[in-house]
Amino acid sequence: MKQRVLLIVRKLNIGGIQRNTVNLANVLHREGHEVHVLVLKGELELVPDAGVHLHQVDFDKAFRKTGIGLFYDLFTRLLLAPWIKGSGYVWRGYYGGHYLRRFIARLEKEHGPIDRVITRGQGAFETFWSWRDPRLWQVAVSWPGDLKEGWRQRFLLSRLYSGKQVVCNTDNVRQQLESLLDHHGIKAARLATIGNVCDLDAIAAMAEEEVELPSRPYVVQVCRLSDVKRQDVLIKAYLASGIEEDLVIVGDGPKREATEALIRELGVGDRVHLIGSRLNPYPWMKHARLFVLSSRSEAFGIVLVESMCCGTPCVAPDVPGGIRNVLIHDQARLISEDSIEALAAKIREGLANPPALESDPELIERFRDTRIMQEFLSLPTDAVTSDSR
Repeated sequence: MKQRVLLIVRKLNIGGIQRNTVNLANVLHREGHEVHVLVLKGELELVPDAGVHLHQVDFDKAFRKTGIGLFYDLFTRLLLAPWIKGSGYVWRGYYGGHYLRRFIARLEKEHGPIDRVITRGQGAFETFWSWRDPRLWQVAVSWPGDLKEGWRQRFLLSRLYSGKQVVCNTDNVRQQLESLLDHHGIKAARLATIGNVCDLDAIAAMAEEEVELPSRPYVVQVCRLSDVKRQDVLIKAYLASGIEEDLVIVGDGPKREATEALIRELGVGDRVHLIGSRLNPYPWMKHARLFVLSSRSEAFGIVLVESMCCGTPCVAPDVPGGIRNVLIHDQARLISEDSIEALAAKIREGLANPPALESDPELIERFRDTRIMQEFLSLPTDAVTSDSR
């Protein structure tokens, strides 16, 4: 039975949460469902396929334009948010839920009843956490920080998760989230685990695009340049590996200047190529001999799936998150201890003895978009009951 689905995301810039939202929207539309995507902030860098209904509504701006909204915003920013650190979203989410309710009412008046609502990422469901509806499932792509004693964390977490239906994108994220909630006595209405959405056919096709590649063989990383992704560790591990291949880094972010400075300091500008962000990074993945991740934590690691889809094996450190959920079977052999020396050793091993990806189709097939889509469409939207799955 065809469904009418609303997907909600905070932004549609280049990033894992955003790509997954677009991928899910596209496969739902391709399979004949009516799909609406609500974007809450910012300019559009990624857009779904034609035929997907795209809506841009900034609830915060709309509320501040009203007289009472501006007063409320100033009051909560100056008095309540400083009193309870990190609580800014709590006060915004009170009215955000009201705005979402109104938005859905208008949408249903024009298009008909919405069968299910899926929101991805904490930034999105912080915006309207006060809206409760059995059709809503919120996708958690990471756990909300480390355990902290005291009432503040309990207060903040209860707004986001108490009585809510939550999908975690890996078993590890679910375990971490459940541990936090259990410690504070917070109970979600339902919990499920569903992996990220990958359009494997589109990735394979996009990987064939002709781009200007380095003249020498290379290993690659496609990531945001940030503290969490640790490009400094990547470069040092690459140099410690002693391999002859170049290193190509595809991405941009707040650590770009620091990364460029490190490359100059080490005098390796002829071997380490920082090429910036690319809407289509897959040709660089396809033609690399190895993909190297260096993150401090990685809730899922969608780039690992994408790299393997392009036929390129992956090296990654054993850090908190979903890496061990993604790199399984013989690929797990290239998960290193979390140190520069260990990562360097796995880079050497990955080049000398790469996993045979073509002999293990289920390695990436388990993330195929149609399979993940069906799992989302099977989530219950009836009256909230006890934990499932």
